[in-house]
Amino acid sequence: MTSLQKVFHYASNTEFLRYLWAGSLTFLTDFLILIVLTELVGINYLWSNLAAVSVGMLLGSLLCINWVFQNRRYTRVAQEFRLFVLICIAGILLNEALLWACVEFGKTHYLVAKVIVSAVVFVINFCLKKMILFCR
Repeated sequence: MTSLQKVFHYASNTEFLRYLWAGSLTFLTDFLILIVLTELVGINYLWSNLAAVSVGMLLGSLLCINWVFQNRRYTRVAQEFRLFVLICIAGILLNEALLWACVEFGKTHYLVAKVIVSAVVFVINFCLKKMILFCR
């Protein structure tokens, strides 16, 4: 089996597929909150994004722990939760920085930028969570 075939097999038959479903639900939640807070409430897109990503990360955390990942490295919930929070904070900071850069320097509409940034952060978060928290 080639490396590409192994990646495809892994992505279609394992945790990555569940992470994709959970990430899709998380993204929809995050995206809708961003739109509501920015367009309807009138909050700056960066503040709206911060709130939206925070809610999305909380939902994603619950889904990852309870459904996505089968193997857990840590048996102590407090230790696992601290590391999970650190990964989430890194994801939030990366999300904010990339969104700001796409909008301010790339002159991209914030909703288009959000889709692009979310895809990048999605992959990075999966890799970090898998390597640090959910492997043996």
